[in-house]
Amino acid sequence: MESDSSSAINDDPPKPAGVKNPLEKYSLLGRADEIEAGAASTKPLLGDAIMQGQATMIYAEPNTGKTLITLNLCLQAIEAKRIDAANLYYINADDSSEGLACKLRLMQDVGAHMLAPGFNGFRSYDLIQLLVQAVDGGSARGTCVVVDTLKKFTDLMDKKRSSAFAEVCRQYVMAGGTIVALGHTAKNPNADGTPRYQGTTDILEDFDAIYVAQPLTSKGNATQKVVKLTRKKCRADSPEAVAYAYDAVPGESYEAKLASVRPVDPDDLYDYAAEGDQVGEGEILGALVQLIEAGSTSGKMALARAAAGACGVSHRRAVEALDRMTGNTPNDHLWAFEKGPRGVRNYRLIDQTTGGV
Repeated sequence: MESDSSSAINDDPPKPAGVKNPLEKYSLLGRADEIEAGAASTKPLLGDAIMQGQATMIYAEPNTGKTLITLNLCLQAIEAKRIDAANLYYINADDSSEGLACKLRLMQDVGAHMLAPGFNGFRSYDLIQLLVQAVDGGSARGTCVVVDTLKKFTDLMDKKRSSAFAEVCRQYVMAGGTIVALGHTAKNPNADGTPRYQGTTDILEDFDAIYVAQPLTSKGNATQKVVKLTRKKCRADSPEAVAYAYDAVPGESYEAKLASVRPVDPDDLYDYAAEGDQVGEGEILGALVQLIEAGSTSGKMALARAAAGACGVSHRRAVEALDRMTGNTPNDHLWAFEKGPRGVRNYRLIDQTTGGV
C-alpha cells in the first residue's frame, strides 16, 4: 500500500506549546499590501538605461565622460519630472575643489543634493550605514543615490567588502530606492579589445544592471566625443546599448559641455570607431611579430586575441592584419603557418630575403 504523505505530515510530533520558529520573527506574512504599495515600479529614470528601483553599475575608462553624462541625465530626469529634485542625492567623491564647486552649483540650482567626503562631517565609510538607516527608517523609497566613484566607498578587489556593499544596495532598492554607481574599467581590455570591468564579480553578480562604456571617435569631427554603453547584465527590459555624444572643444566651460550632451541612436554609430581602433596597423603587426617570436604560435584565433589585447584593438582588426600578412612571399608577407594536430595553425616568421619558413 502506498503511504499517505499527508498522514505522514500529520503524524509529526506537535510543536511544543508557545515555542515559535525563530524565522517567524522576520516573516512578511500579512504585509503584502504594504510591500506592494512601497515597491518602486521598474521604468526608465535616468535616460533609457538606468531604471527606477534598481541598482545599476556603469564602468568606464577615466576621462571618458561618465560623470558628465550621468549628471546630465540627472538634470534631464528632474526637468522631465521623472524624479523630484529633493529625492536625488549625488555623492561626489572623485573631484577637485573647483570641480566640486561647479557641480554643486548645478545641482543646487535645481534643488538636488550633493554630498562630498570631508564636508558636513560626511565620510566615505559612513555611506553604508546611512543607506541602512534610510531603509530602516522608510526614507529610501522614491530616492536615487548616485555614487561617484564606487571605489571610494568599498574595495572592489576585496570580495568580502564589495559583497557587503552590494548587499546594502540590494536592501536599498528592495525598499523602493534607486542606486547608480560609477566605476573604472580595468587597464587591460578583453581579448577582443573591448573594455573590461574592474574588481571581483560581486558587483557584477549582485547589481540589477551592468553597463560598460567605450569611447568612440568621429571620423569627421575631432571635437565631438561619443560614448557607447553596452549592457552586460539586466533584470528588466533595459536596452542592449545606449550612446551619448558631447562637445569637447578646448577651453569650453564645464557647463557648456554638460549642455552639449545628447543621445545618439546606437544604430547610427557606423560613422564612429572605437578609440582603440585608431591604433595603426604597424603596431598590430609588431605585436603579432613579438608574439610569434615568443612562441605564441598555436592557433589563428588565439594569436589574434593575444595581439588584440596587447594593442587594445578589436579582435576583428587583429584577425584581418594576421590574414593580410600570411604567406610565403618576402616583403609582401611576414609569416606563414603549418598545420599541426587537429588542423591548428602553427605560425612562423618567414625569412624576408629567401622566403623560407
